[in-house]
Amino acid sequence: MIKFFQKIRQNLLSEGKTKTYVKYAIGEIVLVIIGILIALQINNWNEDRKLQNEVLDIYGQIILEMDNDIAELEDNLQMFESLEPMFNEVLSDNRTVDMLDEGLSRLITVSPRTSLNTSGVNRLKSISANDSLSLRVIEIYDQAETVNIIPIENRISQEQASLANKYRDNYSWYPEWISKRITKDNSSPELQYFFVNSQEYRHYVISSYQQIYNNYLPSLRTGIPGLKEIRNELQLKIEKK
Repeated sequence: MIKFFQKIRQNLLSEGKTKTYVKYAIGEIVLVIIGILIALQINNWNEDRKLQNEVLDIYGQIILEMDNDIAELEDNLQMFESLEPMFNEVLSDNRTVDMLDEGLSRLITVSPRTSLNTSGVNRLKSISANDSLSLRVIEIYDQAETVNIIPIENRISQEQASLANKYRDNYSWYPEWISKRITKDNSSPELQYFFVNSQEYRHYVISSYQQIYNNYLPSLRTGIPGLKEIRNELQLKIEKK
């Protein structure tokens, strides 16, 4: 093809057709430019297709990780919903010694510890995915990690650890509390009095209630449906490939 164009140029020059040659040369340059633009467009299209395929692959990973996260968060929600009646009994100051058999003394030692799976989300960030669905996925996980899930869990855990240290440093019944299952028939009078009768323990429970039922559970009740909605959108995106 190149030799063909060269022959045309030579013929035009040899015949003294300078103007025709100039027009031809300009036309040839235009063709070259068009060819380059087409090649660039094809290359860009191939790169976009590769990126889209990578994004869809990441979506598949995120779906698997999100399923695990949703299951873990739902377990936390169900656990605290099952404990709420006992919390309410303490808040109403309706404690009885029989409640020790149901876990009264451990009521505020139950700590939610969610391990969010963020490998897929981090892959989205690494390729700078900026489509609206990817950005929503990134945002919901960033919010969970920095605002409405993990930080609240950390505060609950820190408060519980601080309380356990108070028991250790201030109460003679701490060794039995830490080493055995506490029931009404398997605990000292001093321990029973603290958990069944003291206002101090009731105040600790009230503080924990605020964190769990006024902050943490509302976040779960909005966050879990949000994760499920995005999970379904990711699945639809993959299926439309």
